[in-house]
Amino acid sequence: MPGIFLAAVAEFLALTKVLGFCRFVQDNTAELKLCQNGTVAIHQNTPPASALRQGGPTIALLVGSSLWGVLWWPLRHFNAAGLRGAWLIFAVYLLLAIPAGLWSWRRRHELRQHGRTLVGLLLLGGWTNVAFMLALVHGEVIRILLLFYLSPVWAIFAARIFLKETIGWRGGLAALLAVGGSALVVSNGQGVSLADLDTNDLLAISSGLAFALSNVILRADTVLGDVHRATAVWWGCVLIALPFALVQQLPALPLPEYGYLLAFSWLWIAGATVAVQFGVARMPVSVSAVIMPFEVIVGALSAWWLAGEAPTLLELFGGTLILAAALLQITRSQGHPILLGGVEMEKGEL
Repeated sequence: MPGIFLAAVAEFLALTKVLGFCRFVQDNTAELKLCQNGTVAIHQNTPPASALRQGGPTIALLVGSSLWGVLWWPLRHFNAAGLRGAWLIFAVYLLLAIPAGLWSWRRRHELRQHGRTLVGLLLLGGWTNVAFMLALVHGEVIRILLLFYLSPVWAIFAARIFLKETIGWRGGLAALLAVGGSALVVSNGQGVSLADLDTNDLLAISSGLAFALSNVILRADTVLGDVHRATAVWWGCVLIALPFALVQQLPALPLPEYGYLLAFSWLWIAGATVAVQFGVARMPVSVSAVIMPFEVIVGALSAWWLAGEAPTLLELFGGTLILAAALLQITRSQGHPILLGGVEMEKGEL
């Protein structure tokens, strides 16, 4: 586990440097602009600063996607160490939910008239993360990631039913590609049957569906603040994971693992959240949508390298169809992107 801890620290420090350096560049650029009076030296410093401001969000999004793609690794470590799936999820999100809840409580006047949104995020956002993480603990990594990646396609139908949005030819094509790709991933070309779906597959699919429905809620209420949204989702994870945890044996975790657990919550989960939110909020949707599948690539390579999970050619082809469908749907609406690795669909917050 020290390797996981060091990896999380390294990723967090790298992200901190990126964000801090970008802020430094932005501040100095603003100062240079105030001092502009025709001086050539000042004018020449402006283009590099602009390039760095563009590169920082890209690096942040790549770091966040990498952390989500390798999420299965620490989950399985803690599971093997004695902190079983549901207890692990409960503990991780409790560490995040308590301070976030205190912050939201102090600003509870901002929660008025958002009761339905909060309840929806609590239930749907909570199930999204709990189901996804439970599936990753025991399921095949690439298979779980791809089945979850159907969420942008589910959003097509959810937006049509609840928001009365038109599907269009792009939405229809995305649905066809996703259905064909998921059939190949699940059946490996041997014929599609419900018997091919195991519990982990169903958890991944239901997680993606809940993710899509969460997007509908967020798009219907754009006033509620990001931290309040995250707080509702995190408390939803705690409350939904608890019943599953109570039917499992009480965890017996070695003392050093508790320090790793705290680092995992605040450096890995929270760090990935900040990275994705920072990146997506500062780049065009068409650019972030192309970077997002990096999460699946990192997940597949890490599972192959660390767990010996090698996908078949048919699974790779099916995954390509699913990713193509997701990108087609994500770029369909420039104003309402859908992100993986989290619950805040428009700004990339988990």
